[in-house]
Amino acid sequence: MFEPPYTRTRAANERLRAHECDACGWVSFPEQPQFCKRCGVDASWSETRLHPRGTVRSYVVQQRLPEEFETPLPLAVMDMPQEESGEPARVYGLFTETDPADIEIGMEAEGVFRRVFDVAGLPIHSFKFTRSRGDRL
Repeated sequence: MFEPPYTRTRAANERLRAHECDACGWVSFPEQPQFCKRCGVDASWSETRLHPRGTVRSYVVQQRLPEEFETPLPLAVMDMPQEESGEPARVYGLFTETDPADIEIGMEAEGVFRRVFDVAGLPIHSFKFTRSRGDRL
């Protein structure tokens, strides 16, 4: 039976479950690609869990987007440690519940499960980032 991609990746998104290339250790989140984007081999993959808190490595605040997007729209690249090894995995996503002026490179943020957008009237959920609760005044 065919399932839409957002249904197939739901378990990964809800649990910060990622896939680690057995050949080189590169981590893919949330999808499990056929070929590793780092080493290029037709890789086998091991499941790895990501810690819900990570560090902002880069970000952009988009100001001009099509009407269906709310602006400003902050998008960050995060290093999220793997739960078992502690090795960082690079993931990206939208920021929510955070003033864009408060986002800084090196700050700690956490992944929160939120509605990202709608498809044919159905909500699609995934992780967004927000300032860690301990960092909020």
